[in-house]
Amino acid sequence: MSARTIQQRVAHLEARVAELQEEVRAARLSAKDWRRTIGAFTDDAGMQAILQEAMRLREADRQKARPKKVGQRKSSR
Repeated sequence: MSARTIQQRVAHLEARVAELQEEVRAARLSAKDWRRTIGAFTDDAGMQAILQEAMRLREADRQKARPKKVGQRKSSR
């Protein structure tokens, strides 16, 4: 291989690495991470209503899942 070919290859690789580094940097800046939404709906009345309804439904599901008490067990004392 000639020195020129190696120089061309190195230059090409350096340019490609620079492109990849820029892609990674841009991806990090624009990442839509779940942590960006924390607190977004804190004071939203509509979201509070949704959460209250969800909690009501969850409690109703819990009540359905609990075994029904047939009667009191007598103490062995």
